Amino acid sequence: MIMKKTMAFLILTLAGFLPASAVTFATNRLQIIARCLHLSELDTLSAGTCDTYQYRNHALNIRVNSYGEVEHIGFRLFPNSIKKGASNPVYDFLERNLLERNLPNLGDSLRFYQAQEHVHFITGGAQDALKLDTMDIVGYNEERIDFHTYHVSWNRQGRTMLDMMFDMDYQLLSGCNAEELEYLFMKRLLRFKPHENLPQEYQFPKHTKTYVAAGDTFLIREMRNELFYEHDSTGWHLTDSTSAITKVLHNMMLSMEFRGNPTLTVSLDKYSDVKGVETLPYKHWLQMCLDEGCTPFFGVKDITNDTYKCTVLMTNPKGGYVHLLSVIIPYETVRNRGNGDVKGYLYVYIPMHNVSSNYFKP
Repeated sequence: MIMKKTMAFLILTLAGFLPASAVTFATNRLQIIARCLHLSELDTLSAGTCDTYQYRNHALNIRVNSYGEVEHIGFRLFPNSIKKGASNPVYDFLERNLLERNLPNLGDSLRFYQAQEHVHFITGGAQDALKLDTMDIVGYNEERIDFHTYHVSWNRQGRTMLDMMFDMDYQLLSGCNAEELEYLFMKRLLRFKPHENLPQEYQFPKHTKTYVAAGDTFLIREMRNELFYEHDSTGWHLTDSTSAITKVLHNMMLSMEFRGNPTLTVSLDKYSDVKGVETLPYKHWLQMCLDEGCTPFFGVKDITNDTYKCTVLMTNPKGGYVHLLSVIIPYETVRNRGNGDVKGYLYVYIPMHNVSSNYFKP
């Protein structure tokens, strides 16, 4: 933990000495990489992906987000067609990390930080990434081992070009320390713009007025993600009647299709112990997590006369992390069919292999 804080300071210090530019970067690490590569005219790039830049005759993959920030720089190893909407942070990690390991002037602070990363080459090394291109995706293999480790390899004509293992650790995958991840999460959440959400399509029964869309459980049977529907004069919709409070709570916390719009007042538990409180539509948090590729689960921990203490867990198996939101939902909000306040306490990017049933005890 001390080392992570020290390296965070070193990286931020180095970033502070970078030349002023109209370019903005999503992370400190990307700013340092751009400096090492002497990339110019990044501020002229429009939102989307650009592959016109090269390093040692290998195409680079540079992506700019809708806010004009450079959010990715790496070797072009995967076709943009499979990365678009894939919500797989491993693709970006491999492209960025293998590029970094080929940069001779990365800087002592970031090189030291990189040396602490658990990345192991079984066959080949980082320099072999220069021999790969997007055509080699046909021979790319990826395996997740017990939510602890990734094992990936590239093979061409029966020969292993590159074989490596690395921790399923989102700080490693993102290139950010805990404090930067927390800052970036809240930054994205507060400026999140909701978008159209395609409704789930079910074959509703004809001779009953209720339907349960089956789901899964996570760790314990009380953490579930099924949805509950009912039929009335308006047609089929997610249950929001106080005659079925537990079902309403599930629907309100798990689905964008829920008709009510609760307001979330959330406090983020930060690595630096500096806590901020923000208020925003609950569905902004929900949709942003879904966009990340998370699967939500919900459980009721405790019930009093006027409140429900609950847990919302966003699991991301590809990123190897979970976001945990502990919420207190007033009965008044449920009585108003979800239109009211919800108070929450948020923990982000918890390593998935660290989550146990203890998280759900009252």
